[in-house]
Amino acid sequence: MFNRLIALLLLAGLLVACGSAPQQPAAAPMPTSEAAEAPALRQVTLAMSYIPNIQFAPYYVTAAQGYFAEEGIEVNFDYNYETDVLQRAANWPADNIAFATASGTSTLLARQQGIPVKTVMTLYQEFPVVFFAKRATGLTQASDLIGKTVGIPGNFGESYYGLLAVRYANDLDESAFPVEVIGFTQAQAVLEDQVQVALGYAMNEPVLLRQQGEAVDVLRVADVYDLAANGIVVSEQLLAEEPELVRGFIRAALRGLQDTLDNPDLAFDLSLAFIPEAQLSDVELQRQVLIESLPYWHSSITAAEGLGFTDIAVWQRTEQFMRDVNLLAGPVAVEEAFTNEFLP
Repeated sequence: MFNRLIALLLLAGLLVACGSAPQQPAAAPMPTSEAAEAPALRQVTLAMSYIPNIQFAPYYVTAAQGYFAEEGIEVNFDYNYETDVLQRAANWPADNIAFATASGTSTLLARQQGIPVKTVMTLYQEFPVVFFAKRATGLTQASDLIGKTVGIPGNFGESYYGLLAVRYANDLDESAFPVEVIGFTQAQAVLEDQVQVALGYAMNEPVLLRQQGEAVDVLRVADVYDLAANGIVVSEQLLAEEPELVRGFIRAALRGLQDTLDNPDLAFDLSLAFIPEAQLSDVELQRQVLIESLPYWHSSITAAEGLGFTDIAVWQRTEQFMRDVNLLAGPVAVEEAFTNEFLP
């Protein structure tokens, strides 16, 4: 609107210069205060490592509450079902992926491969993978796994790392209990007694079984050998060139996380707008998934250090374990793999 007013004034000046009779330019409507105070938002992309899901509630709440907008950014959630979110983030700005969700284990693996990324905010303060079984199976400690058949989606990813971590912490070799690759059918496999125990996420498969009336016991990997879990990862180039963008994103995201912890019901309702109805299935089941996720997003250390904090001790143990079981071919400088510098 301001440009239009300038154009009209210039046109009037030209008419005068050409000898035309002076005229008053038509009054242009003034821009509204809302338009004048609302600069265009910076478009940034957050690459998700999974489909739209209630596990991303803190980020959905941040967007819905306008916290990203208050930082001058609009976040586009990218769900490409790809496993290379860190490589895509490392290619910023070429790939236009400024932020990615990924685990600490993935960050360490990426850095060993020369991919220059860092974790800048930790969402999951404890590793969320669990062993789970029907109550009648008797599963309360790692030694209860001995001799039982354990189902796992595959020899990859966080469930596999959880399996290796429990073996590692208890000096159990591959002969201690048989492992079957069952794909992503863990809940069904346990329910139908195809396997006695399976690995999955604490807020997913065990919740599903309980919703079906099955009493379930879980053995949390975090209670046996905690590993660096999921958070926000960015490229080193982004950190160097646009540190304020990173600070703004994290500042906003932590407000959304706090809102989610303070009012899970509101967080759930706000998140529904970001999740396709076809993927919601049982809404009350999804609500319980959110409730079961909350304890993993804060801890005694965040009570002291603040939400989003990354604990170097957990990362050091993770790096040591990953080297000892040959997930890493050699040492990775842990202190260079994450930073708390950008937290509020």
